[in-house]
Amino acid sequence: MKRPLALVAILTVTLTACADPGEEASSDPTANAWVLEAGTVDGVDIPILDDHPITLVFNTEDGTAGGTSACNQYFAAYTLSGSDLTFDDAGSTMMACEPPEVMDAEAAYLEALSLVELFTIEDGQLNLSGVDADLVFVVDESATQS
Repeated sequence: MKRPLALVAILTVTLTACADPGEEASSDPTANAWVLEAGTVDGVDIPILDDHPITLVFNTEDGTAGGTSACNQYFAAYTLSGSDLTFDDAGSTMMACEPPEVMDAEAAYLEALSLVELFTIEDGQLNLSGVDADLVFVVDESATQS
């Protein structure tokens, strides 16, 4: 009986060693702070404005996510199960920002976030997708610097 268990252990170690080394370490979207690099909602590009970033940070303690949505701070409960990821309707602060493209980016992003159903992480990018919505994030380096 010990021989089959030893064989299983050897196969497990061998298969783990053959796996993509970054695959397991980067499979948790909650492990990083993210900044939006590109996105679409209903086939229209979400404006990306350098001086008004869109960010996403997960709080695993209370099951909420939030960040900056170009102008305002936003927050929403999220549900994560396997590769399924959904967000409840987001709440936000209520400031107005100029130029008008900032508010356009914010509205489009929050709409896209509400449509998210799945996530993948590939090549260091967090990809969120759903019907008529695609969001591509990269690690927010400014959030990791002290």
